[in-house]
Amino acid sequence: MAKPRVCARCGKPIGRNMSPRAKYCSDSCRVLACRERRAKGIKIEPVPKAKPAPALDRREFERMMDDGMEDVLRHTRDVLRKALDDPETRASDLPALSRQYIAVCRELESQSGGGLFDETESETTEVSDVGASVV
Repeated sequence: MAKPRVCARCGKPIGRNMSPRAKYCSDSCRVLACRERRAKGIKIEPVPKAKPAPALDRREFERMMDDGMEDVLRHTRDVLRKALDDPETRASDLPALSRQYIAVCRELESQSGGGLFDETESETTEVSDVGASVV
């Protein structure tokens, strides 16, 4: 059986509804303990917060990555395609996956400078009359 937690100031048990990190049984004990530490000249240093990472621009981010942006987009596209084709994928997830898939495909198209169907649309197909007629 686990040892019951007790208040760091008065020794009373700390209630089960208190946070697992709680050291005191009540706010009044916490305040009184703080006043007692101040009277004794004991200063508790706060734990320093981690500094946020500096903001990266696109060029720095791509330099940090092993793969180029196009490779990452292709991989993401393939993962999304597998999820869309998987029969285990819930029907309620399909609209969001489809939107993401289309967005990634469009971004990949803009990165690569051309689309999947650009070549066929720009080509004009000429049909020459070779003398045969359809009756």
